[in-house]
Amino acid sequence: MATLVSSADLQARLSRHPGLIPVELDPLAENLLWMDLGEYHCYQGLFDDAVTRWKAFHGSPISFPSRVEVLRSLEAPTEGIPPSGFIFHSGRCGSTLLAQVLARSRENLVIAEASAHNRFWRLPSGADAELYRKLILAMGRRRLASYRAHLVKFTSYNILRFRRIRDAFPDVPALFLFREPGSVLRSYRRDLPRWIARDMAVDAPLETPETALESFFRAALSIGDDQFRCLDYARLNQETLPHVLAFFRLNPSAPAAAQMIDGFRWDAVRGDRPFVPRSPAEGDPVEVPPSLTDLYERLRVRQPLL
Repeated sequence: MATLVSSADLQARLSRHPGLIPVELDPLAENLLWMDLGEYHCYQGLFDDAVTRWKAFHGSPISFPSRVEVLRSLEAPTEGIPPSGFIFHSGRCGSTLLAQVLARSRENLVIAEASAHNRFWRLPSGADAELYRKLILAMGRRRLASYRAHLVKFTSYNILRFRRIRDAFPDVPALFLFREPGSVLRSYRRDLPRWIARDMAVDAPLETPETALESFFRAALSIGDDQFRCLDYARLNQETLPHVLAFFRLNPSAPAAAQMIDGFRWDAVRGDRPFVPRSPAEGDPVEVPPSLTDLYERLRVRQPLL
């Protein structure tokens, strides 16, 4: 087992390696794995996939473990970027597409559905706002000189942790993406999420796609926050992208804006083919509980982005 580095040693290494960030978190051991990603820019829709790809190309990168608690004693990471925007979502509603569109610009550091963000809340010794804030900032170091923004896309069930995340970052604009429930349920049944029927350390039922989606919709509807907006998947396109950027207070250069708009041309899951939106009626018929239809209609007029 690798030797755990001390807080002082880690601080020195951070000064020497601008690309050094935590990439994994083991909640049971309460350890972090740090890795030097250099100037690698994550274009992929999921952070962990991007790190896996980077490791495949670079073999044995500089990496070592530390205790999670060392984050408390670290000075603010040099050249760190506070979050510019949070992306919450109900699952299968275009969040990966939006993350990839934003990440097409090397002005945007996008950390999407990082397992370290999810596992943080399982720490046996307790998860508090200040420690979480330090984790987000450490992962958002300015590894590229071109970075102007730091955007975080959460895994779907994190909408149930909105208030805890808000405690750490009270003023970050937060966007909730959602979709017509029949299409979401159909997608869930084609490829069941790994978190269904598992304990994800949230106070809501996630036993079935229906109960999970209802929990996500209700959580979003319960949020009364001046910096919280909702966007229906049906309206996520290159015409509405400027509204998303404005909400996150981003002012991209003209080339960066063009790169992001071009991202809508490509499928978020299969990047080698054009993106074709699915019709709500496409695929096998799905019975949608009336409660979900009602919640969806309420979301359409609840703090809309547009």
